[in-house]
Amino acid sequence: MLRIALVFAAFHGAPAQADARYRAAQSAQAQAQYQWALRLEEGAGACPNPALAMQWYARAAAKGHAAAQNNLGALYSEQKKFKQALHWYQLAAKKGNSNAQFNLALMFEVGRGVPKDQEKAQYWYTLAAAQGHWNAQYNLARLFDDDLPPLPSAP
Repeated sequence: MLRIALVFAAFHGAPAQADARYRAAQSAQAQAQYQWALRLEEGAGACPNPALAMQWYARAAAKGHAAAQNNLGALYSEQKKFKQALHWYQLAAKKGNSNAQFNLALMFEVGRGVPKDQEKAQYWYTLAAAQGHWNAQYNLARLFDDDLPPLPSAP
């Protein structure tokens, strides 16, 4: 246990800071819960724990935290649970989260868990692109220019 605390401290400050972050997340503050979930998902100072991160994202998402809603949607999408992913992406996208707008557009463009719908894809890409989301800008341009290749998938 001491080794884990020391590794965490080396990357992210003293173990007392980690404890304070955890206590803040426990206090039902959506932003603190979201930040704690990010650390769990990334494995800050320890092994990543997507299952536990999902629980903390869900807590923050239930309180209306748009970034947590998007990240929760992404984790559901990775698990091929597209109905749940769609739900959380839609909530975050309607709040103006450009990442959720992009993810929602991509679902409609390729038909991932939903019927393909180029109009809906264009709509959501346009909203995300207007906020400077460069992947959305590229994909929007690609919808109008068949010669542009799709963006490479993440490894």
